Amino acid sequence: MSKFIQKTLTVASALWLSAASTAYAQEPIQLEFGNWLASTGAFAVGAAEPWKKLVEEKTNGRVKVNLYHGGILGSSRSTLDDVRGGVYHVGISIPAYYYDTAYFKLLVGELPFAFSRAADGSKVMAEFAEKYGKDVFDKLGVKNMGVLVTDPYVILSTKPIRKLEDLKGERMRVAGKAWVPIVKGWGAIPTPMQPENAYTALERGTLGVMQYSPAGAAGWKFFEVAPYVTTINSPTVVVSLIMNKGFYEKLPADLKTLFDNELNPALQRLAAQTYDRGGPEGLKQMEEYFKAKGKGEVINLSPEEKARFVATTKPAWDDWVAEADKRNMSGQATLADFKEILKKNGLPVPF
Repeated sequence: MSKFIQKTLTVASALWLSAASTAYAQEPIQLEFGNWLASTGAFAVGAAEPWKKLVEEKTNGRVKVNLYHGGILGSSRSTLDDVRGGVYHVGISIPAYYYDTAYFKLLVGELPFAFSRAADGSKVMAEFAEKYGKDVFDKLGVKNMGVLVTDPYVILSTKPIRKLEDLKGERMRVAGKAWVPIVKGWGAIPTPMQPENAYTALERGTLGVMQYSPAGAAGWKFFEVAPYVTTINSPTVVVSLIMNKGFYEKLPADLKTLFDNELNPALQRLAAQTYDRGGPEGLKQMEEYFKAKGKGEVINLSPEEKARFVATTKPAWDDWVAEADKRNMSGQATLADFKEILKKNGLPVPF
């Protein structure tokens, strides 16, 4: 082989290795996002998919978001463990499922009739979490991406619920442990259940009443098997967007800053906006479905009847304080701060 050819091959080989090395170095970071909600639901369409696009645009392709909808990577009750353990990197955690953990502090946002809109509740809870949440996420071992609340829950039932007495003896799904005594106070039988299992339970009659947000219920299509929707408008359920700490710590410094200052707040904002507009849109979808089927109804309680439902829930506020005190969380002072945040945002304090 001539020296010229040998030199040419050496240079070409070096160039190829350099190009391969550069290409490898530029391979995008894979961010796995586990969403246990339906792929056609409000969160997937209004928050997760737009956020994926935003992340990939803002990072110039350095981060690729892989979305897994419908609980492919894990259920709603396993999100905290899944994200903490690295099964996936970003997830939607529901603090109500973790009553006995540090998440309890954030359940102040689920006190009955505290919020009437997702936008208001999300603003209040973001401020509350900023002041009180750091130790929560340190103890949980995950990175906080944002805290918000859903649109207010309605009652979806297999028979009409027009007054408090109509709930007597009905098996009613509860969002979490804190709502067990409330549902008992309404005369129903508290039934813990993941939303993933509720459609079948309603269809088979093992559950008679489902409490859920209209935005979420529209995605799960609970109204098909529970065609009576009573607009009780409580609770708003706290949603915690979380990231795996190890994944975050390995990000380059500039990407950490981008996620902290722009991308994480964007996901919180997209989710809050989705729930805020998704509530009315979900109710409208249900009304149209009932009209087309000739069966079903959206029931608005009279002010007098609504007041009866509300009155029975006052002890829940006292119970939260008592439980917080047991955990050395200064319950009364923390609740007083929460109420001040409500007032500062022009929101009434129900009790």
